[in-house]
Amino acid sequence: MENYLANVLPHLQQWWKPIILLAYLIGLAFAVLSLTQAVNPRHRHGRSGAALTFLAAVLLLNLPSLMDSLSMTIFNQSSEQTLSYSPPSSPGSVYIQFAVYAIMTVGVIGIIRGVCLLRDSAGQPGNFSRGIVHMVGGIIAVNLITFLRGIGATIGGDVQSYISTILG
Repeated sequence: MENYLANVLPHLQQWWKPIILLAYLIGLAFAVLSLTQAVNPRHRHGRSGAALTFLAAVLLLNLPSLMDSLSMTIFNQSSEQTLSYSPPSSPGSVYIQFAVYAIMTVGVIGIIRGVCLLRDSAGQPGNFSRGIVHMVGGIIAVNLITFLRGIGATIGGDVQSYISTILG
């Protein structure tokens, strides 16, 4: 099983670029949509919906910068440092690396989902808080190693030693 995961890991990392390219395409679609909403007088949400759609387009078109700014705000490190995680060589390290990369991938998708929910907050005000939660949860998932090390340093004792043993 370990050999299978070792073969899958490089391909899992390759999904990050298509996911970010998909965010760019969604951002372009939102930009066009915001322009049509701004000039259409019969639009349901008026100018605020067009402005939120344009804001979502800008955020999605600058997704790596958004991830970096969120990572620097919460964890004081860039997301490129986080996405280049390699565990120490130990038995089961392939499983840990696979789990970390899968969680990071879900985190990037969560950030994109959060921006899309923020765009919909003009029509449904409850989506604003859901979008913020998705963005914060996504950035925690992208910075999983730093987050777990911070929890270990906060609690200390056995928890810190277990986290250090597992993550390196």
